[in-house]
Amino acid sequence: MSKTRSKGVVSKRSVGRETGKRSGSVDRPERFPAIVVSQTSTTLYAFKAKASILYSALSINRRIEDKDEGYQRALSVGRVQAITRYIAKKNPIPGAIIVAFDSARYDTEKNELVVPAGNDVGWIIDGQHRLAGAAEAARDGVDVELPVVAYLDLGVKEQIEQFITINREAKSVPTSLYLDLLKQLPWKKPAEISKERAADIATLLRRDEDSPFFERIVVTTSPKSGQLSLTNFVRKISPHVVPDKGILGPYLEQEQMAVISNYFTALRQVFPSEYRARNSVFFKTVGFGGVWNAFPTLFSLTLKNHSGFRVKDVVAVLSRIGHFDFSGWHQYGSGNQAETNAGDDLKAELLLAFKPEDGIKGSLRV
Repeated sequence: MSKTRSKGVVSKRSVGRETGKRSGSVDRPERFPAIVVSQTSTTLYAFKAKASILYSALSINRRIEDKDEGYQRALSVGRVQAITRYIAKKNPIPGAIIVAFDSARYDTEKNELVVPAGNDVGWIIDGQHRLAGAAEAARDGVDVELPVVAYLDLGVKEQIEQFITINREAKSVPTSLYLDLLKQLPWKKPAEISKERAADIATLLRRDEDSPFFERIVVTTSPKSGQLSLTNFVRKISPHVVPDKGILGPYLEQEQMAVISNYFTALRQVFPSEYRARNSVFFKTVGFGGVWNAFPTLFSLTLKNHSGFRVKDVVAVLSRIGHFDFSGWHQYGSGNQAETNAGDDLKAELLLAFKPEDGIKGSLRV
């Protein structure tokens, strides 16, 4: 390993508090004795390096809330501290850090991987918590060597693909982050197409100041009272937007988004107390699941009676059950059965409010 050192790392005890993208840098070229590993059409380079050097040199492309930037999950302070304590007790970290270098080259005469000087010369694909914990341990005097496997000239989309392949299969990447990254991949399974559509709709709604979901859908953090995770949103919306199968499948994305927004805007108008409550059931798992389980019934009734699904149309339908008490849903607990029970309650109330012969089916106007 090279005796040269990269730029000094950040001040003591700051690693665990980092958020957003982290830019690493190298003051002068680093040379690492490396082994070439060939796997079908892919060439990898294996080497070792001190944690302090790696953490200083490598950048981390973390996901930023409300922006289509980055792909790494947010850094967990607890995990970093746990790894630091683990290393301080002289325990090994055998797993390789997976990285991608943008402009590095392999010197075949010296069998060395040469990393040029500069900023953002390399990116961590897998192992940011291990490396951050090891960097903290280095500040405490235990600067361990870590095994590293490197890709050369791997684009962002390919980094994302590797990140998902490694973490989705082996470590369960938070589903919200996984869904938010789907649109950046060139390949998608049929089931993922509807999830991607639902995730795209969620992104548009959570960024629209006029939307009832503005700042209520979160991607990289846990939902607070009055918020939904992207995971929960996609779980309930995606079945409705499956092409040729979901009730909203035949419609364009903008129409689907308008329907979803109009539904919750109408709920806000007809049931203002429940909607504005700090722990509104509409933004809890059971309540969100319940109203979307009842959606096909509401959608059909609204089209039949008002020839559209504009806010005023949905309000007119929901007003017939304006007496409905959602407070009981708080007692249902959680799980699919609780959501089913909640949805059945709402469907039954809607059907009681209308005669079978009411109205005629109309086109979608949103």
